[in-house]
Amino acid sequence: MSPPPGYVGYGSPQAYSGAFQGIRSISKAMVVLLWIYVPLQLLSIFDQLRLSRQASRFLDGTISEQSFKDSVRLNASSVVGLMVVPIAVLTMVWMYRMAANLPKLGRQGRTWAPGWGVASWFVPPCAVYAVPWLMFKELWKGSDPACAPGDPAWKSGRTSRLVTWWWVLYGLVPILSISSNAQFINEVSSDQTTLERAKRYHDYAGSAVFFAAVGIVATIVYVRLVRALSSRHMESTREA
Repeated sequence: MSPPPGYVGYGSPQAYSGAFQGIRSISKAMVVLLWIYVPLQLLSIFDQLRLSRQASRFLDGTISEQSFKDSVRLNASSVVGLMVVPIAVLTMVWMYRMAANLPKLGRQGRTWAPGWGVASWFVPPCAVYAVPWLMFKELWKGSDPACAPGDPAWKSGRTSRLVTWWWVLYGLVPILSISSNAQFINEVSSDQTTLERAKRYHDYAGSAVFFAAVGIVATIVYVRLVRALSSRHMESTREA
């Protein structure tokens, strides 16, 4: 028996409306940049240890004041910071495209429009990335390849623990880092002698290394999230 006119079987390409925006190349570029970012973060840990050692040597009188000042000026922080920009831009484009694909997958009742892929990173509370976290949850559920177009059950789907771990490592743990860094910057940028500045670098070395190590773990978790969510989404959109 032939199907009635206009019938579209579940799972066929015609069950989806409109052309999908591709994410494969973007996700691959993100993964490459993130893996490059990891050794740079590791380099920043060694740099923090170097600064702490130089501060100790200056406090002990082993090196001169000028040598300590030179060591402070030459650090890896600027290089690490530069890598954040392209990763952030690609992340926004990646989220935008996935969000734009959800209505074409028949995901009704969405909370986050594609524009939130950019705006979510700048709206309060920016520091804890609460809105990107909520959007990642929706993107994960909406990318479920087992959910039929138009089925409202997609909203009640489960979210991967990777999304939660990403938020904890990127949003919650760094709050302590922001507080510590704010105090550190305030103390070393005020009107102090080089001796006092050296003491601050020495005292804050432990926390700086700890948060840098957390950053490495966070990056690795994000790599896994990018891969998992991209694979799930491309399976739904049938991106080759």
